[in-house]
Amino acid sequence: MSRTLKKTPQVAMLLPMSVKVSRDMRRGILRYVHRHGPWGLHIIEGREGEQKLTHMKEWGCTGIIGRLYTPELVGIALTSKLPMVIMDPPDAFTHRGHPLAKHSIVRSDTEAVGQMAADYFLARKFTHYAFVGEVHDVWWSVRRGAAFAQRLREAGFGCHLYGSLPREKQDDAGLERDRLCAWLSSLPKPVALLAAMDNRGRQVLDACAWAGLAVPDDVAVLGVDNDEDLCETTTPPMSSILLDAEHASYEAAHHLEELMRRATRKRRVIVYGPAHVVSRRSTETTQIADITVLRALEFIALNACSGIGVPDVVRHVSASRRGTEIRFRETLGHTVLDEIQRVRLERVCTLLRETNLPIGEIVRACGFDSESHVSTLFRRRFGRTMRDFRRNR
Repeated sequence: MSRTLKKTPQVAMLLPMSVKVSRDMRRGILRYVHRHGPWGLHIIEGREGEQKLTHMKEWGCTGIIGRLYTPELVGIALTSKLPMVIMDPPDAFTHRGHPLAKHSIVRSDTEAVGQMAADYFLARKFTHYAFVGEVHDVWWSVRRGAAFAQRLREAGFGCHLYGSLPREKQDDAGLERDRLCAWLSSLPKPVALLAAMDNRGRQVLDACAWAGLAVPDDVAVLGVDNDEDLCETTTPPMSSILLDAEHASYEAAHHLEELMRRATRKRRVIVYGPAHVVSRRSTETTQIADITVLRALEFIALNACSGIGVPDVVRHVSASRRGTEIRFRETLGHTVLDEIQRVRLERVCTLLRETNLPIGEIVRACGFDSESHVSTLFRRRFGRTMRDFRRNR
């Protein structure tokens, strides 16, 4: 039987906001607190100069949830003797005999991420593959790359692995760039490349541009985490694997509640894996030779949600409207307006899937004027309403 609480639980939430997965985890924890709280929260985000929580007992702390991402936080957690759920701990924390090994954890199925990436590219009929890992060769990156390569071997293909970096290149992206450019240039083309995380994928895209390599025609790039701020602002926008960290952290918060109520003392391992691939231009490998169509597609990808119309596209490519429409139909099989609406609707899907914004606000953010018009377009394209799409995300 669970213990009745006499006071509001006071929980330390330790999640560095520079990490996309941590931001998703925070969302899941806060969603749990909103539905089942109240909790008093002290949130440590990893900002310079933020107020710490060194003396947890004096604050009245009753539980800890999050990442122990500094030696200081490890020390505080060890001395607190409080119920806790540790997010993505290093392997050492889970080894028998380690003082933190008795605590419940949330961990990523990083191998499943590599396997999903391989399956995604295999379905697109590539024959050459590559992997670029995190610069310090951390364990989850190494395993992700190994799982990617293993799934490709099972399908009969090899995988080119970007080698480990010397210390000076680990610490300075400017010193690494020439090496990365040379390696990318040496790969057989076209090549499907998995980057260990979105920020690394952005570096790969920048290196491709610097080396004169076309994306996705020479190098198709897939990241991990689906950090929209990064993925939507690369050139071209970067495809990425969304991780199901928000759901796992919601479950972790529920488990911490049980621990604080003494409803359970059982250690749990909560695993989150990849949810799905969010496809963008960096992996769309349709061969388009018409430079006018390519320029138009780039302009539409950048500006579709800013309210542009067909005349704006025509002015950008300096061609006649009739000629531009003919080129689009011959190359893509649809009109310029169809392409603008396609990009807008894909953005609608992203916001429905990954935010809780009201549908009317999403419609306006994606460049549409009328919610009823978008509803008709959405149902025609996806066979269901926007609300049904959101419910089943």
